Amino acid sequence: MPAKDNAVKYLPLFLLFASSLPAAELQVVPSAVELNGPRSQQQLTITWNPNEPSVRDLTADASVAVANPEIARIEQGIVIPVANGSTTLTVQYEGQSVSVPVTVASFDQPQPISFEVETLAALTKAGCNMGACHGSPSGKGGFRLSLRGYDPPLDVLTLRTEYQGRRTNVLQPDESLLLRKPLMEVAHAGGRRLYRGDPAHKVLRQWIAEGLPTSQADEPQLERVEVFPRKRVFQKEGTRQQVIVTGFFSDGSHRDVTALTAFSSSSEAVASVSESGLVDKLERGETTILARYLDKMDTCTLTFLEDVPGFEWKEPEADNFIDRLVNDKLRQLQIPPAEVCTDDEFLRRVTLDLAGRLPSIEEASAFLADNAPDKRLLAVDRLLASDDHAAFWSLKWADVLRANSNKLKSPGVHKFLRWLYTGVLHDQPMDEFARELLTAQGSVFENPAANYWRASRDPTDAVETTAQLFLGIRIQCAKCHNHPFERWTQDNYYGVAAAFTRVGRKPGATPDDEVIFVQPGGEVKQPRTGKTMQVHLLLKGDVDVPADQDRREVFANWLTESNNPFFAKSLSNRIWGHLFGRGIVDPVDDFRDSNPPSNAPLLE
Repeated sequence: MPAKDNAVKYLPLFLLFASSLPAAELQVVPSAVELNGPRSQQQLTITWNPNEPSVRDLTADASVAVANPEIARIEQGIVIPVANGSTTLTVQYEGQSVSVPVTVASFDQPQPISFEVETLAALTKAGCNMGACHGSPSGKGGFRLSLRGYDPPLDVLTLRTEYQGRRTNVLQPDESLLLRKPLMEVAHAGGRRLYRGDPAHKVLRQWIAEGLPTSQADEPQLERVEVFPRKRVFQKEGTRQQVIVTGFFSDGSHRDVTALTAFSSSSEAVASVSESGLVDKLERGETTILARYLDKMDTCTLTFLEDVPGFEWKEPEADNFIDRLVNDKLRQLQIPPAEVCTDDEFLRRVTLDLAGRLPSIEEASAFLADNAPDKRLLAVDRLLASDDHAAFWSLKWADVLRANSNKLKSPGVHKFLRWLYTGVLHDQPMDEFARELLTAQGSVFENPAANYWRASRDPTDAVETTAQLFLGIRIQCAKCHNHPFERWTQDNYYGVAAAFTRVGRKPGATPDDEVIFVQPGGEVKQPRTGKTMQVHLLLKGDVDVPADQDRREVFANWLTESNNPFFAKSLSNRIWGHLFGRGIVDPVDDFRDSNPPSNAPLLE
């Protein structure tokens, strides 16, 4: 691939789109349209931007005209090719005008459907392969598809040959049950999922008419998708936003895939999103729009503001950067901050939170009589250094780490609790705490941290426990199929399991003891492909581990790196959730694109 192509391949989408955006108040994205093939198209986003951060989406309101309609045409904000050539479209609104060059190529060349890139995306867009429909493990009505297209060979077999191919009719595509049922021309328990002429219907019909081809080995593979805009804050004038989704492929190309992308809103009470990616405000608040195309996804965060009658921001005193970040968010959403609690309220709450008990009469009397300006800080320090704090928080960690007598036996629970207590009492750094747990071996009585591996009896249990506890990720779904709401795949799941597959167990010196050790061999195979998995580090990739090295050490080193994208956020969020009753990400162990933090700068 030429060096120039490589450079373009890895440019962020916002640079490709925004580098030549005009400085005028009317903005059009993309600033140039390139259409390649008869089925290509490009969604536009037209924005009126009088003063940041207030913006208005004008995609449905601005006037758009194509200079040469024999080259391209515009339909509901989408540029569609008509013939090869170049032309210009002009966008006008309230005296402002922006010109966008349009180039159409390969219009007269065949553009066959790609089964893996388009057919599966169309089935996902229509909802045919959802877990509640034909994507369930047993299918529906005798028809089973892989969940959201994670197993293309299974889907090819089902659609082409099952029941003698009765679902697809290559001679009369419109008579195919694959089309007639979701069009409700034949009774369909799932209701209407397609409309004639919509993007998913066009793709499925053409794929059938072309003879149900499978994807070729040399076809470009989808590498990622990006959503535009990434983030926007609207004042009361802004009530909608059209999003664009662009797919980036392994050959360096990129194209608009908005029409076949499945969208969802993290808060349907704040805003809804249509099948075409048009977001409509319902009430003030913040929502994240999740865009999923095949197994890739991206998000954009939209905040809708409006004036609250009688609201007047009174800047509260900020003792630290946490207060400032919380106040910034409250001010933006026009939510008045709570009043500062009284001394007796403070002492009761902080003692319950840090020591798990109420303050004694003596503690309360001394605190209320103290006139020192920093007495609250001193009270926190005193509680953090107390035995009560160590006992309370060691119990909390024991609960999270599944320290119960059924798994660890009574002596094991006692020794594990003492180990946790000592760590909290002496303020053991969290990275050391995690590393000691994950790499522990030996007798669970002599090295209580090894009880972590007594509770996690097999590699898959270890994957799920470790991911949820230290990464804040619920990866369980990826055990059987690619995660339906996240980026994690079966390969990711079993690649992480490969880090834990050589953990061995044998009886200890006493009946209740057990010895954890590292075995010289042991591999994990991906159940669907049969592939022996390398150790995989999430968002980093596969790694080679020397045969004589404990694979857990490699995982622990990655986990506790200063730039690990999960560890610090997950543990900070877990502690925040305890102190405030709700995590910045909530639930505290469910970090995902479709469950965004309520205050992202605070979590950072």
